[in-house]
Amino acid sequence: MSTIQLTSSLSSRRTITTNKHYMTIVFGAWLIVGVFIDGFAHNHGAVETFFTPWHAILYSGFLASAAWMTWLLYQAKQATGGTWLQSAPTGYGLGLIGVAVFLLGGLGDMGWHVIFGIEQNVDALLSPTHLVLLIGALLILSSPFRAGWSNNAMKAPGWREFAPPFLSVVITAGAVSFFLMYAWMFRYNLPAAPVVDWYWNRYYDDNIAQNNEMRGLTYLLLNTLIFMYPVFLLMKRWTIPFGTITLLFTLLTALMSVLDGFGNYPSIIVACAAGLVGDLIYRWLQPGEGRIWAYRMVAIVVPVALWSFYYLWMKLSAGIGWSTELWSGSIVEAALASLGLCLLAISKSKE
Repeated sequence: MSTIQLTSSLSSRRTITTNKHYMTIVFGAWLIVGVFIDGFAHNHGAVETFFTPWHAILYSGFLASAAWMTWLLYQAKQATGGTWLQSAPTGYGLGLIGVAVFLLGGLGDMGWHVIFGIEQNVDALLSPTHLVLLIGALLILSSPFRAGWSNNAMKAPGWREFAPPFLSVVITAGAVSFFLMYAWMFRYNLPAAPVVDWYWNRYYDDNIAQNNEMRGLTYLLLNTLIFMYPVFLLMKRWTIPFGTITLLFTLLTALMSVLDGFGNYPSIIVACAAGLVGDLIYRWLQPGEGRIWAYRMVAIVVPVALWSFYYLWMKLSAGIGWSTELWSGSIVEAALASLGLCLLAISKSKE
């Protein structure tokens, strides 16, 4: 009996407070903002050496995150009296592993730059050391989300309690999106009439034009999954507060807009409007136990709203260069892709 009580006590005392999760988010946001500023510099040819101001922001954010998570581990060990491994706060074990992975990636990245120079464009996203940094960052940034997921008492949280796991999902999704920037639809706007005309006038080739269309469709479907997977993940675990989908879409799109100096700022408005539609339909349908069909409706309606607003913005600003069948069919295909993902992500109602 005493062994069971001791185990329960240790588990309980390793759970950190909401305020400490907020600090984790602050340091994680510091790191991810550094990543996007560094991405902006890479995209505009400003990076010349490993030792740059934007690398300083990125790695100081990492050091702050690493120091904070190490301090949390130390506090937990002092409180529980367990081993270092046993003392890892709930949800933070993988994050601490991520600290080691990121550190190794950073040291490797410095050596890589010395040997091979500074990468530009897509090369930078596929650099092995940068991918190691991504793995470490994902483990670090997702720590508050894992902690929230493990909190069985947290079912229909208010914003104060929900914000840390929610923001953890946002910045984690932001890191993934960063490494897929070459397929971010809002950066290229391939269906826009001026873009379509440019390809045709430059190449006079139907195959090139068709390749442009297939490229755009691929981007649109991939972006749909990037937007919707976090939505399904959050809905699967919690009854989400109003504004969740709006903030998720808005913050993620704003982060990606940093890469081009907010040149495509209307995309933030488009994403915000689609997110608001998502929150309204979620509030109206109230997905939950015995209402799994409501999750499916959210999965269909949100991408339809997102890409309908996108094409509306394009029509009003520059004109749509794709045929009616192509752009309208892409909306339907995005909805079907989202529905398919929802069927996999939420296979039954929450208990």
